[in-house]
Amino acid sequence: MRQAVLEATMELLSAEGLAGTRIADIAARAHVHEVSVYRRWGTRTNLILDALSHRLDTELPCPDTGSTHEDLTVFFVALAAFLATPMGRALARVALDPPDDATQSEELRQKFWAARLDRAGVLLQRGIARGDLPRHTDPEFLLEVLGGTLHLRILQRDRPADHDYVRRLVDLVLTGARSTPINS
Repeated sequence: MRQAVLEATMELLSAEGLAGTRIADIAARAHVHEVSVYRRWGTRTNLILDALSHRLDTELPCPDTGSTHEDLTVFFVALAAFLATPMGRALARVALDPPDDATQSEELRQKFWAARLDRAGVLLQRGIARGDLPRHTDPEFLLEVLGGTLHLRILQRDRPADHDYVRRLVDLVLTGARSTPINS
């Protein structure tokens, strides 16, 4: 049932956008009872975040090329391509909009972002272990810089982020991560 509901959610997000993705339509498309969907996910936001999270895990590679720079470039080029799609834009809106059930949705939203950062953080942890990055490197901070920049460029400014753009961004962030922090 879970897989059918998640697929139906993604199909509706693609076809109808965020506003047109309703639980009643998802349930009908998945051939399940609407009450079953509410029982499992509670809210539309929870369901959409789960579906998008599942999709992201399959769409975004977690490469291991032996180079932190190349791993990050491959990962963030794929993220940029995904964010430029209707599904990617829906993900951003759902992940950033105020929750429709403040307690449950906010908890799921935090889990969603923690899972995304943990998954991508592996790329940086490997880089630290290989000596590509200093031991004091904060993977979450670097991922926020890289991901936040892509969100701004693609979703807020509606500008492309091609391979060359991502490569330059990764260059800049890794150069900064390798530099000695300025003590104030």
